[in-house]
Amino acid sequence: MPSTSGRQMYETESSASSSKVHCSLSPLPAYEPAFDWENERSLIFGQRVPESIPAISNSGLKITVKVLSLSFQAGLVEPFSGTICLYNRDRREKLSEDFYFHILPTDMQDAQGSLDRRGVFSLDTPSPSVCLLIQLEKAATEEGGVTPSVYSRKEPVHLAEKEKQKLQVWSRIMPCKESFAWAMIPLFEGNHAGGLSDAASPSSPLATSLPGSTSQDSIVDPILKLTLDGKVNHYSSGSSVIVEISNLNKVKESYIVDSLQDPKRKVHKPVKGVLRLEVEKLHGGHNDVDNTSEGGSMANDLNDAGDINNGRSNRSSFDGIHSFVNSIAIAQKDAHHNGIISNAENGDNFEAFDFRMLTRSEPFSQLFHCLYVYPLTVSLSRKRNLFVRVELRKDDSDIRKPPLEAVHPRERNMMLQKWGHTQIAVGTRMASYHDEVKISLPALLTPQHHLVFTFFHVDLQMKLEAPKPVIVGHSVLPLSTHIQLLSDVSLPILRELVPHYLQGSGKERMDYLEDGKTVFKLRLRLCSSLFPVNERIRDFFVEYDRHTLHTSPPWGSELLEAINSLKNVESTALLQFLQPILNMLLHLIGDGGETLQVAAFRAMVNILTRVQQESSDGAERNRFLINYVDFAFDDFGGRQAPVYPGLSTVWGSLARSKAKGYRVGPVYDDVLAMAWFFLELIVKSMGLEQSRLFYHNLPLGEDVPPLQLKEGVFRCIMQLFDCLLTEVHERCKKGLSLAKRLNSTLAFFCYDLLSIIEPRQVFELVSLYMDKFAGVCQAVLHDCKLTFLQIICDHDLFVEMPGRDPSDRNYLSSVLIQEIFLTLDHDDLSQRAKAARILVVLICKHEFDARYQKSEDKLYIAQLYFSLIGQILDEMPVFYNLNAIEKREVLVVILQIVRNLDDATLIKAWQQSIARTRLFFKLLEECITHFEHNKTGGSMLLGASSRSPDVERPAPPKYSERLSPSVNAYLSEASRHEIRPQGTPENGYMWNRVSPQLSSPNQPYSLREALAQAQSSRIGSTARALRESLHPVLRQKLELWEENLSTAVSLEVLRITEKFSAAAGTRSITTDYAKLDCVTSIVMGLLSRSQPLAFWKAFLPVVYNIFNLHGATLMARENDRFLKQIAFHLLRLAVFRNDSIRKRAVVGLQILVRNAFNYFKNTTRLRVMLTITLSELLSDVQVTQMKSDGSLEESGEARRLRKSLEEMADVRSKDLLKDCGLPVTALEAAPDGSSDNMWSWAEVKHLSKCLVQALDAGLEHALLVSKVHQ
Repeated sequence: MPSTSGRQMYETESSASSSKVHCSLSPLPAYEPAFDWENERSLIFGQRVPESIPAISNSGLKITVKVLSLSFQAGLVEPFSGTICLYNRDRREKLSEDFYFHILPTDMQDAQGSLDRRGVFSLDTPSPSVCLLIQLEKAATEEGGVTPSVYSRKEPVHLAEKEKQKLQVWSRIMPCKESFAWAMIPLFEGNHAGGLSDAASPSSPLATSLPGSTSQDSIVDPILKLTLDGKVNHYSSGSSVIVEISNLNKVKESYIVDSLQDPKRKVHKPVKGVLRLEVEKLHGGHNDVDNTSEGGSMANDLNDAGDINNGRSNRSSFDGIHSFVNSIAIAQKDAHHNGIISNAENGDNFEAFDFRMLTRSEPFSQLFHCLYVYPLTVSLSRKRNLFVRVELRKDDSDIRKPPLEAVHPRERNMMLQKWGHTQIAVGTRMASYHDEVKISLPALLTPQHHLVFTFFHVDLQMKLEAPKPVIVGHSVLPLSTHIQLLSDVSLPILRELVPHYLQGSGKERMDYLEDGKTVFKLRLRLCSSLFPVNERIRDFFVEYDRHTLHTSPPWGSELLEAINSLKNVESTALLQFLQPILNMLLHLIGDGGETLQVAAFRAMVNILTRVQQESSDGAERNRFLINYVDFAFDDFGGRQAPVYPGLSTVWGSLARSKAKGYRVGPVYDDVLAMAWFFLELIVKSMGLEQSRLFYHNLPLGEDVPPLQLKEGVFRCIMQLFDCLLTEVHERCKKGLSLAKRLNSTLAFFCYDLLSIIEPRQVFELVSLYMDKFAGVCQAVLHDCKLTFLQIICDHDLFVEMPGRDPSDRNYLSSVLIQEIFLTLDHDDLSQRAKAARILVVLICKHEFDARYQKSEDKLYIAQLYFSLIGQILDEMPVFYNLNAIEKREVLVVILQIVRNLDDATLIKAWQQSIARTRLFFKLLEECITHFEHNKTGGSMLLGASSRSPDVERPAPPKYSERLSPSVNAYLSEASRHEIRPQGTPENGYMWNRVSPQLSSPNQPYSLREALAQAQSSRIGSTARALRESLHPVLRQKLELWEENLSTAVSLEVLRITEKFSAAAGTRSITTDYAKLDCVTSIVMGLLSRSQPLAFWKAFLPVVYNIFNLHGATLMARENDRFLKQIAFHLLRLAVFRNDSIRKRAVVGLQILVRNAFNYFKNTTRLRVMLTITLSELLSDVQVTQMKSDGSLEESGEARRLRKSLEEMADVRSKDLLKDCGLPVTALEAAPDGSSDNMWSWAEVKHLSKCLVQALDAGLEHALLVSKVHQ
């Protein structure tokens, strides 16, 4: 890849031969120094934006909560447990399932007894009403035993030894739990609900220490502060906060969660204890799903959805977790940490299911199938100590049969249980509960599946043995009658269950408590991605199952009706069950019989159109549909025939009906609009089949061979492709935007197929397209054709694309060149620019492709595109008609192609005619002209700047005219994101205030503002003003890039000229050998322009070789103008302040002298020409300068010129020749057939003396003129 630092990646070997020096400098990377392939790709019309893996939940922020310890002033001697969940206190609504934790006293802990797992909760839009609800429970209180009030009493503070013993013994034998305390911790500050404030709120556990704060809602000096940099934090990163909750609300009686905030609730003394939590922030996608416990929603008894996550999650703009706590004990206090949870080595996470997922309008991306049961109240006529057992049964045949193992356990690493229990409501007629029982539902629910609730009374007294529960009654709830997202149910209580208790016939034999009143109230929450609540979707699922299991009549009318009713499904339900619905419809399209195929296809089109419209995110391709194709669709895992043959057949049949003029209804426009989805689905199906066919039969390390489509299937795809092309053709003429989108879709279809099927089959599709759009066509059609080729040629296998026969090396490249040249001949400026850009980007792709770095690969690619040069030479007016930017794009491609060609191909191109060879070198002259680099300040001569003031010329509003257009975009983007280094003073950079015209009244230091003003003001219309608006670093980088480009182009032209000279030396090419005008024009063009040192290092060896081969021709009178030009520019270089360039000018003059000896035997003629040329140069050079007293003296330019002229005659020139890359014998002049060296140092000294005298005469004349004027 090219360097973006401005430095070219080439070696500088001063002593190397010329070919080594400039072979290593390529013009293309210099032209595209900031080449960004993805950015170029994004500019293609209809370009697909890749989606990342869909997220498990839409939340961008997750928090983990870990219970560290529970301590009481009285001491902790009995086990405690509890739950944590997300809760909306305003709506009194649970937002997540419960996370269970257990805390054991230190002396009761064993190796497996204590847990070290965290609850992971998904946070959605920040809201001050969202809280963490923490509920604690303990063993039910023994009648006459130690009451929970010991944890809130003032005196005595500590438990007595007798109390400790009683609690320890009782807690070991009493399995029933009762409510103990609760707390709510708001997660978001009320006045910052919309996002993160400038500083952390004082009531946040993330806030900095606020000594002396007396706020009721504040946390003082938290142990750790959560980082606010938005980066992903892991458990060990130190980004967690310790929250100490000391305002645990003591529970007076059993309760339901909804009543916690009722003002009439009985208030009790607060618990004198502290619950310590560790809260940590995780960003969506970095929680470890693989470690989720069996009790979590991420892993249940069906299938783990896997680590599904996506970068498009909405990352919330908050970072704080704000605590609502009455008082928090600082960690340094001497609290009794007698309930610390031991740190297990391998803790795991419990991902709490987010109930808000069920109301979001997006597809379910994980598998879940659970029922949450919440017993609420039981109203009896007498007081009891009551708890409820919940179980799931598959039928009512025999109550003695064990229930299904379906209840999720509260403990870690345990199997599903047969039943779950609530807490116990002690001594009350109105028993209230807040327990959550999670039941894993069977995949297939039958009418016989039901819940059984058994009510137990327990005598809470320890006599001779532990208390035993006594059954009070039962309630029964058939599941099929309560399939809703959330439902509140009231049931009567039966004294006992008789056989077949679900059947209505036995009701008269049933004995009810409380006269059969519905005294038991409960709440159900269905969470299922398998079982839809929506009736139409459920009916479709049922009929589909009956059809696939062959349990329905063969004509399938019920299924047909269910399919047709899908169009009326409510939007949210449709989106949630989008993936299974599409899977089933595709199965029917694949092999459902013609009637069902057509119905399923039409229903699918309707659904896709609705999804595209109703959940639009502004993109042409809906992200839910992209995720389905890319991640969810697996073509039934190979268990059934692939989808693509059936889908192609049904769609093709509809397309052919439309083509024949039959009425197909408005559905066809929807089909075309969603064509991208169907075509990508076809490709995915083919890819999956290819993978299944070859995956197990492929040796390690070998590429998967392409899939050969069966003839019938391929013919069907060809016909479909043809019909769609006709639609593009016809709709383009009407100017419909759908046509352009469909065109890009078809191009991407061919692009995708190149990776999967036999390339020759793709060739058939591409050639069909080109035949359809052959020749000159309307501008909009031609633009479609360019876009199609642009997308196809973006494929990695483009270089290997075959043609119709083996002699056609690459079909696409030849078609592309024809179309691009045709476009360059158009009047449409936008299409010309697009065609030129396609060419440059494609050559860049080849040049920067790691697979094509071998010389033979580069040669092959260059030969693919060499015909472009031939077409330009045949039609030069087309080239001359281009604007400057388009010319540069074409010229840099020509240079890159020629650079990688072999000598034989180049020589063959120069053998056709003198005129054609001249045109070739005209293109090289254009390269020199269009890529010339003019340094700011004009000429490199010191005196020139005073004589030629820097006058701004009108220029387009671009930073650079010579570099690639993409550089301007790069610099604009870099300017917008420019960040001033820390510590830079306000006036540290001139770019802050570009000019008086660009400064706003308040003196902006914003680069963005300066740029905007620069581009909109008068001065902003010039390239120089835009450059001045750049940061100095960017401006310096731009200057360096432009100089690199000019150098690379000049060196490449020089290299080609040297090759031409060598070929001309063997008389193997067709050119004007009398004048060698191709060589002389290039050399004069290079010399007449400002060149850097790297060029001059390479220039002298080339000129030396050219004069060696063609000295007689170049020194002849026909080339006097050429010689005079060379002499003038060598004398000009002899004035340069750069000593390295000046010495090379001296050697250049010596080479001219050597050739004069060689061909004229003396220097007389050369002396006359140099003297005349010197006098011309002196009129351009400032030979005098003013002293401090006002008089004139010899200038620095004159002194350097004098020094150079004297060095011409220096006999110690051998070292200088070596430094310039020339042999030490370079100055030996031996005419052909002679062994005598004609070089004469005496004559050279005389020549040097005459030239110095001419310089002195010019200097004296200048001084004399100044005195006369005085």
